[in-house]
Amino acid sequence: MSQKPVFSVIIPCYRAAKTLPRAVASVLAGAPDALEVLLIDDGSPDETPAVCDALAAQDPRVRALHRPNGGAAAARNTGLDAAAGKWVLFVDADDELLPGLWDALPSALAAAPGMILFGLTRQSGPAPCPLAPGVFPRLADVGAALEPLLFESGYLAAPYPKLFNAAALRQAGVRFNEALAVNEDVLFNLDFLFFSQMTPAIYCLPGVYYKQNDQAAGSLSRRLRGDLLDAEAVTRPALDRLLRKEGLPDAQREALLTKSRVRAALNQYGLLTGRAGRMALQTRRALFARILSDADARAALRAQLRADPNRLAALPYRLGAALNAPGLLAAYTAAKNRLLRA
Repeated sequence: MSQKPVFSVIIPCYRAAKTLPRAVASVLAGAPDALEVLLIDDGSPDETPAVCDALAAQDPRVRALHRPNGGAAAARNTGLDAAAGKWVLFVDADDELLPGLWDALPSALAAAPGMILFGLTRQSGPAPCPLAPGVFPRLADVGAALEPLLFESGYLAAPYPKLFNAAALRQAGVRFNEALAVNEDVLFNLDFLFFSQMTPAIYCLPGVYYKQNDQAAGSLSRRLRGDLLDAEAVTRPALDRLLRKEGLPDAQREALLTKSRVRAALNQYGLLTGRAGRMALQTRRALFARILSDADARAALRAQLRADPNRLAALPYRLGAALNAPGLLAAYTAAKNRLLRA
């Protein structure tokens, strides 16, 4: 590339041979010449490394970088180390940019914010941005949109759909926590907003320019895992620190921290009860015990179960929650899981 790029698009790649060409094509469609696309092959054992090299050979704006497997956080950090652009955009290898983003950016770039936010949609359904288009000097200025930005919408959870000011990233020294297998992107966003000194903090573009293909078998919502509570315990202090910096009233800050904890508990409960996968019985029991030991989470879970329209199917769960019996919940879900796998 003869000129220094304005945009660095970082795409971590693992077992992505089938979807990566589509992702790269979506990034390059209508893109400026002052662009670099960094394909970070994270030690993928399939054809992904060869696909990365082939895509790089087709367009001088595309570079393939190969590293030993270390997970998405490590791959994104490798991309950050190599990025030369003034703006950094993360795209997942099974997702895609939608037309119009590159043409919509000039007004946002002129404002030189720390973060440029834009709309996304999901394969599973619409995901409207809770923040109105405009300039927001501080995170606290987003008003009532703060809670849905942090939680329901996922806009401040995922590394997309947004561009990060590279100067702010370097100044803040923010990296993805490679010890986390989930919530590493949440922590990255929270740390960026805390450490970045850029004003305005956020520029929100009108329009939807990112499609998240969230129905794949490997997505978080479709596979069993047991680390959601631990990951939330790591990110919650960062959220607390950010909310204190933004000067939120104590009652609002405590309510948001409680919601973070409760949502993680309900999400973990949902995976334990609704997803097939191997997990030791004692691990299941310990996770249910942690959920039920949290008074706020237990109350929210009981309310959720009372509202379940399928009362017969919910009965074992209602009984386990009412009796505060993690062993009962663990045994029942383990047995159900064996039947699902049979």
